[in-house]
Amino acid sequence: MIEIRLYVRADAEEDGDGSQERPFRTIAAAQEAVRGVLRAGHEGSITVSVGGGVYELAEPLRFGSEDAGGEQCRVAYEGEPGDRPVLLGGTVLSGWEPWRAGIWRTKVPAGRRFQTLYADGERVVKARWPASGYMRSATVPGREREGIGFREEDLADTLAAELETGGLQVYVWPGEGEWNWLCETIPVRRIDAAARFIEFARPSVWSIGEGSRYYLQGSLRFLLGPGQFHLDEADGWLYYRPAEGVPDRQRVVAPIVLRILDIQGESMGRPVSGLSFRNLELACTDCRDDYQPMSSEPDMANSEPDEHRNGLVYIRNASDLEIESCELRLSGSNGVFLDRCAERVTLTGNRIERVGHNGIYASGYAPGEGDFAGPDEAFRNKGHTIADNVIERGGELVGHGSGIMLYQCGECEIAHNRISRMPRYGISLKGLRRGTMPSELWGVPVTWDNHWDFLFSRNNLIRHNDISAVMEDSQDGGMIEAWGPGLGNRIEGNRLHHSGIHFSFGFGIYLDDAADGFEVTGNVLDHLYSTGEGKLWMTIFAKGIGNRIAGNLIADNPDAVNAIGSQEMAGEANRDLVVERNIVCDSGHLYGFVNWSPERFLSADFNLFWRNGEACGVSGELPLTPAGVNPAWGHDYEWEAWQSLSGERYDANSVFAPPGFADAEAGDYRLLPSSPAYALGWEEIDFTQFGPRQRREAAARRERE
Repeated sequence: MIEIRLYVRADAEEDGDGSQERPFRTIAAAQEAVRGVLRAGHEGSITVSVGGGVYELAEPLRFGSEDAGGEQCRVAYEGEPGDRPVLLGGTVLSGWEPWRAGIWRTKVPAGRRFQTLYADGERVVKARWPASGYMRSATVPGREREGIGFREEDLADTLAAELETGGLQVYVWPGEGEWNWLCETIPVRRIDAAARFIEFARPSVWSIGEGSRYYLQGSLRFLLGPGQFHLDEADGWLYYRPAEGVPDRQRVVAPIVLRILDIQGESMGRPVSGLSFRNLELACTDCRDDYQPMSSEPDMANSEPDEHRNGLVYIRNASDLEIESCELRLSGSNGVFLDRCAERVTLTGNRIERVGHNGIYASGYAPGEGDFAGPDEAFRNKGHTIADNVIERGGELVGHGSGIMLYQCGECEIAHNRISRMPRYGISLKGLRRGTMPSELWGVPVTWDNHWDFLFSRNNLIRHNDISAVMEDSQDGGMIEAWGPGLGNRIEGNRLHHSGIHFSFGFGIYLDDAADGFEVTGNVLDHLYSTGEGKLWMTIFAKGIGNRIAGNLIADNPDAVNAIGSQEMAGEANRDLVVERNIVCDSGHLYGFVNWSPERFLSADFNLFWRNGEACGVSGELPLTPAGVNPAWGHDYEWEAWQSLSGERYDANSVFAPPGFADAEAGDYRLLPSSPAYALGWEEIDFTQFGPRQRREAAARRERE
């Protein structure tokens, strides 16, 4: 097996031949040379060594079936060690001149449009009103999806009357002020100042009633706050108010492309296979001016619209690809998007940060989508390894952004990642719940017994991840969450910590509607909290059927109303839960039942509960005499009353005593040998496994040296 190595240098001569002495100047030139070698039937490997420097791209780098040879010939594009090249999806702006009151401006090429801007590695946001935070919508009966009613105290009638609507947008969380699940960015058609109504260019997905959060953006009148910009598309002036410094001493980048690496095979039958990208930096892409969170096509609920399936790296009709040790930064959409048909993609050791939507988004075929003979043929997004990545600061343009999102994607290992600063989930698994499925999918009648066959977010292993500071700008979600996935998913040995619920309600681990057959074991949930009107309702909330919650350590979450909760709703069964050998310390009541049915628990025992000596209790809606009103839902009930209702079937061997942590104040939750948990069958949690391994090993090497 022979290795061929080609070289690219940003400062090379145009007519290089790819040798180390006469390298190519562009990656595209090296790509053409690679194709020639592959057409000649080369067997072995080809490595393209990319030198340091900035490679500005006017269009994406596109890789197809002809760019690698699978097992016969793997092709790698890699930056030289210690000299990471930057693939820049835009152009660096110059020619700045001071305008007025701390605002600078420069001319951009005619016809250039962009929705975001970057300066020295930070996102510059569109000029907006208000400069931070949200306004709240007023009620406009009968027009709940047509636009937003505004209040005089939020937007003065005089300002509303003077605003030009060209380029004006509304960023809004529809749902009548209560359902802050998904946000939208909608262009404005017109403003009726007399009626105090902002009319959309298209209907919103959900109704906007009283109290929906929103702000306006895209007017020079709004350029009042630091770190914001306004592009006047008509006259070609870009206006920029720096957060600090002056723009002619910054690298200010206007994005041009929606993707940097666009990797697509010719078809599902002829995928691109055997490509690797290592030690590269990919930065600065754009987004659309209209963001609608769900496809409007029939039977495509929860599926991302095609126009928003973008990322710094986009992959479709592909298998056996690697993205390793890269920096993916400053995107208008996602970090990586794995679209529909993508199998065995390895994403390891990367740093993904400052993205517009999700860090990593794997989206398979929606139930019933595509021309397939049945669900087995349609299961095409699977087998990925997503490990040892650092994913931070997502959802900067799409407020329901998450660290890792799997929709109809299964058989993946998501391990040893560090995820933080996300407005919604850390990790989410999505599908479709049984109650919303049509009677037939891909020509196959849907029954209760076979409905899981159509749900591909299954058999995923989520282990040893470190997740913090998520759920920062949405509600009714969790740090690890699932809604309508398939069977066989495992959430094992993760640490979820230092994350808050800032308004409405939310959870730590959230097995939402029709999340069935989960193993939730060996996880640590600590220092979760709530602020303002927010409610940390349960640290673990389990709907669904047959979920097993065992061996988890839930500690120092004093704002939690309940440690473990359950609920049956929307006609989806909630039964046969197993709750055993968990440690619950200073984390609310042991159980919360939004409603109760005798088949809710299959078993519940050998748990250890401690709340500074307070009696153990439960809460919710039970056919018992309450001991008080619960601050989140229903009432509180004494333990003895709960035991009488359940016929003392549950927690007969559970213990109410201090757990015996080594040093809880210092965050050391290892158990002392004298801990009563050992007598309950407690299995040790390896606290050294959380988060990326390479960085931990590198730190250990530095310490030894």
